[in-house]
Amino acid sequence: MVNRRNLVLAMNHDMIRRFAFIEARLLWGGGLTAGELAKAFGIARQNAQRTIDAYRCRHPQQMEYDKHRKRQVRKTGFETNYVQSDVSRFLEYQRAATHTARFYDEPDWVDLPFTDADALVRRIYDRASVRAVLEALRRRAVVEIEYWSKAGTRVRRISPHRLIFADGRYHVRAFCHEDQVPLDFVLTRVVAAVPVDDPWVSDESDDDWHQRLDLGFAINPGLPDSARDSIRLDFITDGTDRLVIRGVRKALALYIRRRLCRSDWRFAMPLWVVVDDTR
Repeated sequence: MVNRRNLVLAMNHDMIRRFAFIEARLLWGGGLTAGELAKAFGIARQNAQRTIDAYRCRHPQQMEYDKHRKRQVRKTGFETNYVQSDVSRFLEYQRAATHTARFYDEPDWVDLPFTDADALVRRIYDRASVRAVLEALRRRAVVEIEYWSKAGTRVRRISPHRLIFADGRYHVRAFCHEDQVPLDFVLTRVVAAVPVDDPWVSDESDDDWHQRLDLGFAINPGLPDSARDSIRLDFITDGTDRLVIRGVRKALALYIRRRLCRSDWRFAMPLWVVVDDTR
């Protein structure tokens, strides 16, 4: 992939998005037509054709017109410049597009037929409280929250610096002014929130956020062979039973370990066990 920063400096954002759409369709959609590009961006077909011509001029070895299929298709040796070629990232993009369609209430936003079953089970949020927390996050400001925990409800002033999705829940990573430490707060447990004028504390002192770890896991040897083979097919490419996730923020390590090592109901045991050897 060419240097994306140089591409951004040389092009406007709208053209980059159109070029990214062209590459995504070439790579994952069997090619594209000017009509499809025009529909996706709400532009005239003539403008879409000019965009295709501009892409071909900038990247002449990327695509060609297939007369039989009546569409632009990728050439042998095609490489992406504006999107990632990783399969997982493309599937995540499709999931994100589905969520975007739900947000805008616009079904045509979705490129592929896609159903997100996890979205059918939705947590309950206090809208005004979440709005206040997210506004503080965006403005780098302090917010006072009433936060529920097993020990009871407590009022805290926090300086949020990051929104996190982990364990199927949204958290905000923030400096807690009462405990004087960075903590994670589950958004569903924020029952009230109001802005305050205290000085915002940045994430510079959040060592667990900035420190990175390599996490090692092994497929649980107690699982049946068929289950071990399935897990290996899903996650491991080198034929071993080891999975190493590199460069994980220390603050997020707990969520990854908890996700992989929780007991699986089918086997009454975890699918993975933690190992210290991450070579």
